[in-house]
Amino acid sequence: MKQHLLRLYYRILIAFAHHYLTRHQPKVIGVNGSVGKTSCRMIVYQTLQHFFPHKQISTSPKNFNGELWLSLSVFEITHREPTLRCFFTTFRVTLVRALFGKKRYDIILLEYGIDRPWEMDFILKVAHPDIGIFTAIDAVHSEQFGSPAAIANEESKMALHTKEVVFLNQDDTYAMQLLPRIQVDKLTYQTKGYEKQADIAFTDCKFVLGAVPHEISSAFDVELKGNTYHIQTNLMGKVNYGYIGVALAIVEILAYQDDEQWQIITSPLLLNYTLQPGRLSLFAGKYHTLLFDSTYNASPQSVRTIIDTVLPLRSQLFPQSEIWLILGDMRELGALTEKEHRLLAGYVSQTADKLFLLGSSMQEYLADELRKIGFNTKQLYVAKHLKALNTALEKELKKAEEHNGKATFPLLVFKGSQNTIFLEESVKYFLLNADDEKFLTRQSAFWREKKRKKYLLDF
Repeated sequence: MKQHLLRLYYRILIAFAHHYLTRHQPKVIGVNGSVGKTSCRMIVYQTLQHFFPHKQISTSPKNFNGELWLSLSVFEITHREPTLRCFFTTFRVTLVRALFGKKRYDIILLEYGIDRPWEMDFILKVAHPDIGIFTAIDAVHSEQFGSPAAIANEESKMALHTKEVVFLNQDDTYAMQLLPRIQVDKLTYQTKGYEKQADIAFTDCKFVLGAVPHEISSAFDVELKGNTYHIQTNLMGKVNYGYIGVALAIVEILAYQDDEQWQIITSPLLLNYTLQPGRLSLFAGKYHTLLFDSTYNASPQSVRTIIDTVLPLRSQLFPQSEIWLILGDMRELGALTEKEHRLLAGYVSQTADKLFLLGSSMQEYLADELRKIGFNTKQLYVAKHLKALNTALEKELKKAEEHNGKATFPLLVFKGSQNTIFLEESVKYFLLNADDEKFLTRQSAFWREKKRKKYLLDF
């Protein structure tokens, strides 16, 4: 009975959101895929803010998607509690705004995230986006869907219902299978930087070291339909470079539609972004380390992506430094859990100078596979809980500092899923500056209490 009432409630909120968007006709930009949605959305959002300061542009400041939060994002509601009072307050506020509310924005970016079959049909009732961005498909959510192919089938519905133009990731197999089915304008973009004939490509990627080691920026060129834009940004990683290219293409499209004269005035174009915590942030660490924080969540593709980012960075800027990978379980993989954890063995064995693992899947599958392929077990550390992980990591850091001094320092790469893994607490433990704690993921009172109950530790 409770589930039926919730479904009815969600349908009503979706109807309210649809009515509001129909009344005011803002430009709707939708982002979907099983990985990279939030990073892509925030990059596009902040790029549009940079070039269109005269327009009102909206997106949720949080990772809000799915049948409930996508609707509330339309009304710019960012907080909700599971109480009856909040239930009725949300109903009243959305009803009033749907029927009588003024237009609050010219452009809205929505994250069409799903985690179960048929959910996309449900949330598309809010709006068919004018512009759609398809990121990539990974095995995450296979627990609910059964396979990446099933996920792709559901995710593809947003692109197929986009009204004006669709951006497709040329480095994603499922996106390319979708390409012939798109009936509106379509543009392909790169996320790996190989020599491919994408409509939006990037070249000449370099890392630029600032005054201190943890201040690193990226420089690269975006090739966009005959135009070349020289970019310098605080973001790292080729996936993000691809999203910046998509953002610039959307700027061009919107400027053309509004008959605005738009061009790059400065060269290089300086673009600084603020992404949500746990999406590849860089911090100064204790024991003269650099901490790469990608602890928001983990999937097979996202683990490989951060490795692919740190490897060239080390090669260009810190060739004497070791890479230490601190990995936690990848969740929501369902029947693919063992396979995907074992498949990581070859990848990480060619990358990590030391490897620290947390979680049952990492222990049972990845560690086991590493031993089978001959990885040096003296460089492999498996921990049963966070405290043990931090103890083992700190012990090795002290040994490295005594042996190497400050001349060479490890690059610590943290990546893992949430729900019992919480590697952000390990990042917190090794922060050089305690003030950086506010930039970590899951630091609210709710999450602190949840972690305290789980581990009986003072978080």
